[in-house]
Amino acid sequence: MKTVRSYEKLVNEIINLNLSYRIDIIGYISYFEKIYPMLALKSMSKMNNKTVIITGGHHGEEYYAVNVLLKWLKQPIMFPEFNYFVFPICNPFGYSHNRRNNGNNQETNNDSHFMKDSKVPELKILFEEFPRTADLYFDIHGDVGKSEVYMYEHKSVNLPSIAEKTLLEYDNIIPYLKTKTIYKSPLNNGVIIPPKYDIGLEGFLEKLGIQYSITLELPGKMEGQKRAEGGVKIIDSILRNFKEAQEKR
Repeated sequence: MKTVRSYEKLVNEIINLNLSYRIDIIGYISYFEKIYPMLALKSMSKMNNKTVIITGGHHGEEYYAVNVLLKWLKQPIMFPEFNYFVFPICNPFGYSHNRRNNGNNQETNNDSHFMKDSKVPELKILFEEFPRTADLYFDIHGDVGKSEVYMYEHKSVNLPSIAEKTLLEYDNIIPYLKTKTIYKSPLNNGVIIPPKYDIGLEGFLEKLGIQYSITLELPGKMEGQKRAEGGVKIIDSILRNFKEAQEKR
């Protein structure tokens, strides 16, 4: 199967960067006699009492979302009062071959398969490596057919929407989608509130005590530099608004 982009080059770039994170190889995935290491970047302190999980690279055709996450990782940690667990490429095979699914044609973003004995090898590794307590989960994706950004947001009862606040704040830099619906789901100021599930990833996050679970959908049809700069600002803004929400509690 033809390789579209080099995952090895991306891994080496991450490892050789002077980042403020500890970089671990958390497992290996093998497809068609090729081995792919999976990475986790961690920044932790016993003084911190809030934990953020960030994931990216579930869908290979959304490779530009990985580039935005990498650009964000290169900057100094703006909110060092949080512990960070960052899993930048959750589907190495998909990234390499520009495919949505993994080498077994499985969806690595299928929340129902997020379990200890998952038949999806990438999710099995992630399940073992996710922290057992966390407060914010942020998943970075892209919508290749859109020119504007939007987000999905689950949040605990009585908490303000930090996704909506972020999109409104940066609408002049990276415009949010202003339709009333998308894919038959209601959209309010660029934010979808999806149904809540008790199984898989959402059920697991609920047990962790997650306050916010947010998925960012970066626009595939936006000019690359504008999307990258706007995407980094959105990540920073989500973290800043999360911090402010904690201070008001």
